[in-house]
Amino acid sequence: MAVRAAVLGGRSLGLGLLLLLVAVAALEVKRPRGVSLQNRHFYEENIPFTCLDGSKTIPFHEVNDDYCDCRDGSDEPGTSACPNGSYHCSNAGHRSQYIPSSHVNDGICDCCDTTDEYNSGATCLNTCKEQGRKERETLQKMAEMAKEGFKLKQQLIEDAKKSREDKQLKLAELQKEKANWEVQVESLRTLKEAAEKPEQEAKEVHKNAWDEVQAAHNLEKNKAKAAETFKELDDNEDGFITMNEIQTHAELDSDGDGVVSEQEAETLLGGASHVDVASFQEVVWAGIQDKYKSEAVTETPIVPVVPVEGGADSSREVDHEDHRKDEDEDDYGEGQDDGVGDDDSEDDGEEEEEEEEDGAGEDYYKNRQSYVPEKEGTEEEKMPAYDEETQMLIDVAEKARNEFSEAEKSLKEVESSIGSIEKELLVDFGPDGEYAYMFDQCYEMTTNEYVYKLCPFNKVAQKPKQGGSETNLGVWSSWAGPENNKFSMMKFDHGTGCWQGPNRSTMVKLSCGRETMVLSTSEPSRCEYLMEFSTPAFCQEGVHDDGSDHDEL
Repeated sequence: MAVRAAVLGGRSLGLGLLLLLVAVAALEVKRPRGVSLQNRHFYEENIPFTCLDGSKTIPFHEVNDDYCDCRDGSDEPGTSACPNGSYHCSNAGHRSQYIPSSHVNDGICDCCDTTDEYNSGATCLNTCKEQGRKERETLQKMAEMAKEGFKLKQQLIEDAKKSREDKQLKLAELQKEKANWEVQVESLRTLKEAAEKPEQEAKEVHKNAWDEVQAAHNLEKNKAKAAETFKELDDNEDGFITMNEIQTHAELDSDGDGVVSEQEAETLLGGASHVDVASFQEVVWAGIQDKYKSEAVTETPIVPVVPVEGGADSSREVDHEDHRKDEDEDDYGEGQDDGVGDDDSEDDGEEEEEEEEDGAGEDYYKNRQSYVPEKEGTEEEKMPAYDEETQMLIDVAEKARNEFSEAEKSLKEVESSIGSIEKELLVDFGPDGEYAYMFDQCYEMTTNEYVYKLCPFNKVAQKPKQGGSETNLGVWSSWAGPENNKFSMMKFDHGTGCWQGPNRSTMVKLSCGRETMVLSTSEPSRCEYLMEFSTPAFCQEGVHDDGSDHDEL
């Protein structure tokens, strides 16, 4: 009896469901053609119909009478009478949809359930079940992918949380390390400055001593040059320079007329008619040394080479003569007697006094032997090496400088690390930090012409596939999705400027995916690029990423 009751109960339930389906079918038939279930209550039979925009009310029998009464076309949902009307395809077994009412009975099947071509004579097949099946399979796969992506997202969130905590700990450690380095740098700076003071003083002493030796050496050279000039000017070798002898050198002219007058000569001789070698060196030489041209220096004109008898020997004689003259100059520079004024007892007395003065200064120069150059006559003489005590001070100071530089370098490295971590911690990586894993990462996509590179939170760039310079398509700006989905779009702007156009910019549209990759690139507007980018960080739990509904499946 119990079994029979159950069978009867089951039959009663099946009959009830059948009656319900019949009732629904009856409602479906009574619903005006082209009206959705959601709008059914606006179309009550035997009740005047008011246009959905409220502009007019008409008798119900004028609905779908193939004449457009309402401005919004709502009275003709099932005909093509109104150009701005909409026809609703129920598409049972698949997704319902709206099509323009102008497509009704146009001979083309727009609805998969064929209801839009009810009176056109077109032969249409109902493909809703097949399309619904394929879409459900696609949606199922996408749902599975979203589920896997969401699992990956959870792991990304955990990793981001741990990474953030680690960075915060690292930041605290670096702040302490920075404080320690700052103390060390200041301490080493003090030691460096303390070591550099005696070093600088010792180097100054060394340089001053070298400058004194150089000055004495230059003075001797200048005296030797003055003596040599005296010999050249003393044409009659009487030990005196006269006005007439001065007048033979036109380069000493002071008024620019090319001739040295007696008055000019007298002025050059310090008001005297003649001077001896001592007076010449003390009074005359300083006034003429910049103008005087040595008789031994002659300008050789550039002429064609003409063979001359004995020419080679003559050249050698000139060379020998110059060589002898150089030797005479060297001998004179070393303090040798030049033979001028040998017969003059007064000059001899002066030379003896100079020798005595040289002897008195011998101890001074003896203490500075290390400063005296090994060879004389070089154009540029180098300062000798530092003495042992000075070099020791230099070594100590150099060590202090190196230690200070190393400490300062370490401090800058720590400060740089602190800056990098602080910069990263300020970036908005999403509600739960799920996008943090993309920081400092880049993703590429190759097309027929270009290689595109997306570096989230940094920049977007393109480079010709066959080689060439990189073009900046924008630097990271902000998240740019709608208010209810802020993290669905990335904005990159202020890229390389286009020719006579704006700076390049890129919008990156995110989608859910197992892998992080660039899916596509395009340029919807000039210099404005669009990228599609998949990442598990965008996946949501139990929600398809496009957010669209799937009614009447």
